[in-house]
Amino acid sequence: MSAISAIRGMVMPVPTPFLENGEVDEKVFEELLDFYLASKVNAFFINGSYGQGPAMSVEQRKRTVEIAVKRVKQRVPVMVHIGAVDPFTSSDLGRHARATGADAVAIVGPYYYSDHNEYEVIEHYRVVDQATELPILVYNNPQYSGYNITPAMMTRLVEAAPRVFGSKLAKGSISEAQRYLSAVGKDFTLFAPAGNVFPGMLVGIKGTISPPLSAAPEIGVRLVEAIDKRDWEKATLDQVKILEFLAATEPLFSVFGRSSQREALRLRGFDLKRFPRWPSKPLTEEARQKIKSALEKLGVPLGKQA
Repeated sequence: MSAISAIRGMVMPVPTPFLENGEVDEKVFEELLDFYLASKVNAFFINGSYGQGPAMSVEQRKRTVEIAVKRVKQRVPVMVHIGAVDPFTSSDLGRHARATGADAVAIVGPYYYSDHNEYEVIEHYRVVDQATELPILVYNNPQYSGYNITPAMMTRLVEAAPRVFGSKLAKGSISEAQRYLSAVGKDFTLFAPAGNVFPGMLVGIKGTISPPLSAAPEIGVRLVEAIDKRDWEKATLDQVKILEFLAATEPLFSVFGRSSQREALRLRGFDLKRFPRWPSKPLTEEARQKIKSALEKLGVPLGKQA
């Protein structure tokens, strides 16, 4: 199986834990990698938005890739997010990812300068494609980049940067995914939010790269396995559980930001000292209990301090 075809199902966006001084907590990072491997996720997504890549120095981003590739030992594909404001930084990160042994890279469109025109965005990807020489996943997140890569534009982007094999649609619905597949081709790999895995995987979506499921990877893995086995009853039950989990926890994100995701991982037993890398609002005890209850309803084991 090629690396591209193996990047499907439950692709785990690994959160990068930090020490109080903002440096990477390498010990906890390795513990998280081991946890996700034991949970049998299908692939890894390193240094994405949830992995805090854009908030880290180039040296930190390279170091986390080195740790991840060494720890995973080719058991599943490792995809590295190398998005940056300029193509030179992305190209440097991409060459490092290739030299380190990563299987693919992902790139959010060049951000901050949200007045980029289509020519500039496509040229950004073309330059990085030529420099990196690895399969590329386009992270299409208009909220972060400031613009949308439409289906028609995606088609032109793939023509200019032929190593682009797919895209993560940040808020992608099943109908939106179908529009991209119709424009780019059925072999284009698309990832959508966890709430659309079933029946999305029956109509062309390849899986999910879901930050909320970082605290409960088992349910995502189980859902993908049920779909692959065509066990529709089990798939329906697990998809409903995921939707209920998202409904219970996502409102907390708007109030507390990524502190809510940090607390979910703490409840699973991980000693996350700082996440995200920037100061974030502490959770109330009421909010913590809501997350705990949501995890308990999924049936995942909690840590001793929960």
